[in-house]
Amino acid sequence: MKILTTIGFDNSARLCRNTYYFEYKGVRFKLIQRNMRKWCDALFTIIQNDDNSKNLAFNAASEFLTALSWQNDSRIKLRPPGGISVPDNFQLRKAKSGFFSFPEIPYHIVSRGYDICIIPEIETEEQKTALILFREALSSNNVYLSFLFYWQILETGGNEPIGWINSVIRKKKNYNRLLVSKAEINHLPLNGKSLGNYLYDDCRNAIAHIRRDSGKVKLKFDSLDDIKRLAISTNVVKKFARFYIENNIRLQNNLYLVRQKGTDFPVFVNEGIYKNSGHRLAYKRLSLDKVHKKR
Repeated sequence: MKILTTIGFDNSARLCRNTYYFEYKGVRFKLIQRNMRKWCDALFTIIQNDDNSKNLAFNAASEFLTALSWQNDSRIKLRPPGGISVPDNFQLRKAKSGFFSFPEIPYHIVSRGYDICIIPEIETEEQKTALILFREALSSNNVYLSFLFYWQILETGGNEPIGWINSVIRKKKNYNRLLVSKAEINHLPLNGKSLGNYLYDDCRNAIAHIRRDSGKVKLKFDSLDDIKRLAISTNVVKKFARFYIENNIRLQNNLYLVRQKGTDFPVFVNEGIYKNSGHRLAYKRLSLDKVHKKR
């Protein structure tokens, strides 16, 4: 007997289609998108009933959803997998959306018109760790937790964030690439500190350590000014985290979902294969105007 494994997830970037088939890292999946006002979405896959197969399937699903979160800038939250026994001849196309779990992200933040055809190619463990942290930071409903996750991205690969932040903003050309304005930074109460030291000591350390030495900034949970300060600071460090992922750990290549010759099951291939083989994307990409008109 095999296991039909179901992995529930929320996704704030709603897809053009409600059903997709794809293979990622050697695991075949069926994605079903549902009414997120009621239920979460789901990934289905058929695996052998052993721990190794379960771990491989969940790791592939998690990495795919992490890449999708980055590509569409979407809030994605995973659920623990569940499963039922199925006959050996059971086909993935027969898998139904029998897995129901309530959504865990607010409905009002959703956007529409996205797909899964192009996602970043995760090539190193540093990239994978950084993108998981970015996914979790983006999906969190807690600004303090989001800040800590974004900051941890800057520490991947043994980086020293304070000096790196200060060196990045010394170059005027980086402001456009960061999408951070000087006016945004001027809204922060630096009080003579460098931006790197402010983000580290007045934000990161203030969040991580509730007891602080005299003269150190402490969090004021019931202060509107402090809530605003942390919200702006989190948005700033998010942009530095994205800049770091794109430039320092070199997340620059993409995977493309295509149908290869001899099989109808879509599979992700790297950019070189996609451009040199003449394959087309497995699913036609719709413009946002067409998606909205269709809905």
